Order: sequence, then C-alpha cells, then structure tokens
Amino acid sequence: MKLLRVILLAILTLAISACGATSTTAPTPTTAPTAETQPSLRRVTLAMSYIPNIQFAPYYVTAAKGYYAAEGIEVVFDYNFENDVLQRAATWPASGVEFATTSGTSVLLARQQGIPVKTVMTLYQRFPIAFFAKSNVPLQSVNDLRGQTIGIPGRFGESFYALLAALYAGGMSEADITVQEIGFTQAAAVMEDKIPVATGYAMNEPVQLRAQGVEVNMLLAADIFNLAANGIAVSEALIEQEPDLVRRFVRASLRGLADTLANPAEAFDLSLQFIPEAQLGDPELQRKVLEESLPFWQNETTRQYGLGYTDGNLWVKTEEFMRAAGLLPGPVEVNKAFTNEFLPPAY
Repeated sequence: MKLLRVILLAILTLAISACGATSTTAPTPTTAPTAETQPSLRRVTLAMSYIPNIQFAPYYVTAAKGYYAAEGIEVVFDYNFENDVLQRAATWPASGVEFATTSGTSVLLARQQGIPVKTVMTLYQRFPIAFFAKSNVPLQSVNDLRGQTIGIPGRFGESFYALLAALYAGGMSEADITVQEIGFTQAAAVMEDKIPVATGYAMNEPVQLRAQGVEVNMLLAADIFNLAANGIAVSEALIEQEPDLVRRFVRASLRGLADTLANPAEAFDLSLQFIPEAQLGDPELQRKVLEESLPFWQNETTRQYGLGYTDGNLWVKTEEFMRAAGLLPGPVEVNKAFTNEFLPPAY
C-alpha cells in the first residue's frame, strides 16, 4: 500500500521539466477550405501531455494540411502535464478541453479512481519505452536485466511501468535488480558510466547517445511485455453529447497520421510551424527522433484494422499486469476504458 500511495502521489504531482501550461492555435493550414465552401469552424482544445515536440507530428500535420478545418474544426494545442490533461478532459465542458493526449495506462488508472475518460484513438501501437546501455552491456532478452543496476527517472510514469512489466514478464522482483532513481538524466548517466542500464523513450535517449557517437544496445519494453500506450482520450460526456465531433476529430487526425507515415520529411517540415526554435534543439536530431517514432505507430494490428485501432486484448493484459504490480488496487472494466467506434474505414 505504501508503494501504491507513492505512485499515485507522483502521478498527481509530476510536472514535465520546463513544461508550463501554454497553448497555441494552429497556423493557417496550407490547404484550407475556401470561405465559400467552409462554414465557421468549431474551436476545440487538444491538451498535450508535453511541451511542443516532434512526437506530436501527426496532429501538427493534420492541422497544417487543413484536415481539421475540412471537418469544421479549429484546434488549439494546449501544453500541460500528463495527469492534468486527463482531469481537464474529464471535466468537459467546464474545462473547455475536449481532447487529450495520454497513455492507456493513465486511462486505466483514471478510471480506477472514477474519472470518466475513454480512449477513442490509439497512436502508439507499441509501448515506446526501452532499456538501453552501452554496447559492452548485453541486452538481448529480459534475462539480461537480472542482477543489473537500472536507472529510472523515478517511481512513476511509463519508464517505471516498463520496468515493472519486464520484471513481471521475466518472473523477477526488485530483489533481482538494483533500481536507482536518477531523474531525467538517463542519457548522460549511461554515457558517463554512472549507471550501466537505464530506461527511456526508444526514440529519445538512445538516439541522443548515437548522435554523440556512443554505440548503444537497446531492448524494447514492447518486446518483453507490451502495454497500452498513447492516444487520444475524451470524457464520456463528450461522447454522449457530441459523438459527431469526436468522429470528425479522429477522422482528421488519422489522415494526418497516414500522411506522416507516408512522407516523414514533409511531416517534419510542417511540424516546425508548431515548435518554437528554442524548444526544437538540434533539427537533425529531431528529424531522427521522428523517423524512429514511425514504427511505433503501426503494426500488424493496424494493417488489419486500420490506423488508430485500440487492441482490446492488449488492454486486458495491461490491466491484469497493473493489478498484479499493485498499480491498480482493484479491477477496471477494460471494455469501458476505450472504444473503436469512432474510427473510419481502415487507412
């Protein structure tokens, strides 16, 4: 119970470093409908769980190419904190937040607490966390984690869940490893040999290390135990009162996702309209980050059912793991935590 209280407290208090509550309206789309054919647009807010970043490229592309406008929507991108975006979406219409980017694990945690939110579109089909180390440290299977010292940002969030899921899948406990909380310094800690193995986003810290000439071994969390990952969540009230708005938003977003996958170079250039130069960093590194993200947004499931599809079996396994790990104090009705009803025919 003590661990559960710590985890829940961290979820409620975690703030992304340097991330304040800011919002921007999408720039004028490059292919906006004409005034003669397009009625006034419905203004909606998409609450983002991080600062302006290339990871949101599909949504930026959707706005830049006029796909939201074609559906009668004007999107305001509002950047805030992971726990806050769900709370705000849940309290629509009072909050003014219709849509939120968030993970499946966060939605399950929210529903356990009685927060009425539901995932309506899944972006990440594979959990994007990885275990990574320098090339002299073997990382071929979950068994290579046994006896290792592993650095994590803290006992919260996706990196911590990935570690717990790996232990769960490997039949291990924390007694079989040494955990060090190192904050968001994973790349530097590995590069400087302060820690042999760390957890982080597969398209982030390992890419940073390779850009600095460090050879990296990487073990994807999804290859050990895949978990329900990031997508779009909304309140049950929005689904009940404005289902057509949800359907139009999802339909437009998936057009942007399809274009991003088909033409990453164009997607990167369009995304620059939405990312302040001060937060872009090294453009070529960010271009690589986008390229490394693409495989996580599609898999055999999406090839069968279409982009944005939410895999119910994956969510059931995620819920079972979270209960076994003590992250959920009781069962969650998984079939009420997501829906595929708003997806258009497969892209």
